[in-house]
Amino acid sequence: MEYNRILIADDDKSMCQALQVLLQSQGYEVLLAHDGYELLRIAQEQPLDLILVDLIMPAMDGYEAIRQIRNDTRTSYLPIVILTARSTPDEVVTGFESGADDYIIKPFAVDELLARIKRHLRRAAQRPVHSPLTGLAGNVLLTEELKFRMKSNEPFALLYIDLDNFKAFNDVYGFARGDRMIRLLADVLIEGVSRYQHKQDFIGHIGGDDFAILTTPDILHPLCTTLIEQFDARVQQLYNPEDIQRGYLQSLDRQGVLREFPITSISIGVVTNCYRSFNDHEEVSRIATEMKQYAKTRPGSVYEVDQRSAFPIEFSSTSSDSVLPTVFLICGDVILNYRLQVLLQQQGYRIVLAPDVVSTYLLLQRTVHHPDLLVVDIRLGPTVYELCTTLRRDTPALPVLLLMSPSKTPVADREHVLANCLWQPFSDHEFLTNVQALLTHVMF
Repeated sequence: MEYNRILIADDDKSMCQALQVLLQSQGYEVLLAHDGYELLRIAQEQPLDLILVDLIMPAMDGYEAIRQIRNDTRTSYLPIVILTARSTPDEVVTGFESGADDYIIKPFAVDELLARIKRHLRRAAQRPVHSPLTGLAGNVLLTEELKFRMKSNEPFALLYIDLDNFKAFNDVYGFARGDRMIRLLADVLIEGVSRYQHKQDFIGHIGGDDFAILTTPDILHPLCTTLIEQFDARVQQLYNPEDIQRGYLQSLDRQGVLREFPITSISIGVVTNCYRSFNDHEEVSRIATEMKQYAKTRPGSVYEVDQRSAFPIEFSSTSSDSVLPTVFLICGDVILNYRLQVLLQQQGYRIVLAPDVVSTYLLLQRTVHHPDLLVVDIRLGPTVYELCTTLRRDTPALPVLLLMSPSKTPVADREHVLANCLWQPFSDHEFLTNVQALLTHVMF
């Protein structure tokens, strides 16, 4: 079941908590922000259905936050309800002129608040199933198409496409040219897909600068390459010549600091059912989002394909591939987790994943074939040291590779529990060299 997601923006934390309990009791999913900049960041990064915003907030007040939400094509469609103690006629008028859809005065009646939220969500749900800006199918049709392809059990690839540095472009050139940028990307996607003449390919406009393509795995690499080449060649026509010559735009970031932003590029996250099966469309969407975020860590226009396969948690000591080294990877960082998984799988290692130390203890208790190596991220907290101490006591021959963070220095009296340390940031070669050295020591 899918739930409406509501963002509450208010610097009064007790009010936020009260509203959160109320809305969650009604079946809504709730996110919280305590200042205007946090409100904008969440609205731009998370899919939302409605925003409740107070006018008096630090860093950026509600008026300015609403204006920026309305001027950003990624968020301009969201219903916004002002919830504030300010009640003079001028303040109410200013709130509506900023772009709010409704205005509720504190203290408010709970029944009235819930009724207005339901009304705005109902209206928002009646939006056209196609994007009015690009004419492409919206998120509803995209979701149905993805469900259909998963049900048919045929190979598919989902491309999640997003613009890089689009906010800076919008801030410098304005939302009208920002709309032109989005239409340009839509044209590139349509022309790129038509080049391969796949009638079954599906292009969706999720919202703002987010797009998706459903295609077949056999063309995903040439298609991604075509999209990147065409976009990079055509995007420069939307920039002023002096900005192209300089190679960047100057704009304020979300903290109000003047920064240099490179020419807009695209990041593409790809997920396919060639390597694994999925429980539902939400899992596919989540992994596509992970891959898009991973692509965004690299400069310029790039695409990243999820190559992880689903290994079983428990291994039998009599299985035909039990001779493969088994690595327990304990890491809560999505980007680092994916990077290390791909590196280990390319070397033929078997991988057991755990998001935290507690899960690691449970996996170790359940696993028949014990791991040959543990790779643990120090940023999981002090329980990492407890895990290392326990392993040294119970299985002294098991090597542990601890991924150290520059911001965290190990306590001197705990250093004896570590088998090996690798300081971040590290290269792929450094990581694999450490892994191979530790496994060679164990195997021979």
